[in-house]
Amino acid sequence: MKQFMKNTSVLTAITLVLAGCGSGGQDDLDSNSSNQSGQSNSSVPNVSGIFKSSYDTSVFYSTEMMPSSQVYGIKANGCTQQYNDYYFETENTLVFGNPNLPESDFKQVATWVENNFDSALSAMQITKGDYFSNRYAIRLDGLKYIRNNLAYKQYDSVSYPSEFDNWNYEQQVDWATKTTKNMDTAQAVGLLVNDPYSPFQTESEAVLEDKIYVCIHETTTTNGWGEGNMVGINVGAPSIAVPYEVDKIVKHEIIHTIQYALTANFEGLGLPRWFSEGQAVLLSGMNVAHKSQHSEYDPTLVVYYNDEIGDQATAYSHYGLAYQYLKDTNGQSSIISFMKDVKQVTYDFSKQLNSPLEEYHGYVEAFDKSMKQFNGAPLSVEQYRYDYHSLLTDY
Repeated sequence: MKQFMKNTSVLTAITLVLAGCGSGGQDDLDSNSSNQSGQSNSSVPNVSGIFKSSYDTSVFYSTEMMPSSQVYGIKANGCTQQYNDYYFETENTLVFGNPNLPESDFKQVATWVENNFDSALSAMQITKGDYFSNRYAIRLDGLKYIRNNLAYKQYDSVSYPSEFDNWNYEQQVDWATKTTKNMDTAQAVGLLVNDPYSPFQTESEAVLEDKIYVCIHETTTTNGWGEGNMVGINVGAPSIAVPYEVDKIVKHEIIHTIQYALTANFEGLGLPRWFSEGQAVLLSGMNVAHKSQHSEYDPTLVVYYNDEIGDQATAYSHYGLAYQYLKDTNGQSSIISFMKDVKQVTYDFSKQLNSPLEEYHGYVEAFDKSMKQFNGAPLSVEQYRYDYHSLLTDY
């Protein structure tokens, strides 16, 4: 047990390094063209559902002792800290929020999500079953706990490879991570609930429902109104502020949560900002720059939020163009396969430290292996970063 405690800090450091990858809650495009009328842009009747108390159902928004923004996003504090136990349930959603908000807010948000869920899945070219089977069924804190224990041989009930003790630390962590990802839900639950030190002591605490978890926040501006995360999306209260083209924004955020399901490692999304936002912009039907305008922006240099420069609406339109090139050249189904490959690469601090690129090394590995140029030649992350404009000229 002392060895376990000693090495836990190493895994914690790994987690912190990659947590900033991808869009991760910095999704502010909605502020560029919005209204604050408090009225929905959609005239579709509200979907049917039921208001429920989590104390009756044992379904809570979050069950961790210290819920992380890595999982729930930066806009979910209200739901993780105060409004964790009251929700509106529909076929595909669990909508949490302040019970003092009007019931119409919960119904409207659920309607937006229900009306755009199938469309987002179709645009991504996956099924609802694909989404839920790829999204982690166990809450992330539980998966990390299992991974750590596996790496330090804490489970007598698990069969370890005969060569495990001869591996170096990175190889042991890689095996533990892959084993945890591929573990069925019943086995993972058994390891957690039978361990008095685990973060979850019951199955209902550990397992996510096959629903989109939605948190209604109460920000009084449409700046940052929508946010996708590991378990679902966060949106503003309709009675306070509603952005222009709200359905496109909701679809955009649902695409983000699909990205997390397909791609996110234990340490974060792992996609550069231009890719995650560009995919969501193009596939949600938002404005995309024309290829004749490619020289006006350098989207593939924007790996992190802080890399973004200039007008955000312009930036997002060019992210969409950069993604459109990949989609037209490789096909959406090939991109989905590539994204799933990213998820299977275990984060390695040494590889990341020695990489000549800022992008997550797993993204680079998967991209370089599968992506093509418009002429059919192989395309690397480095080439798409630095030869972007010449590639778009020939597009």
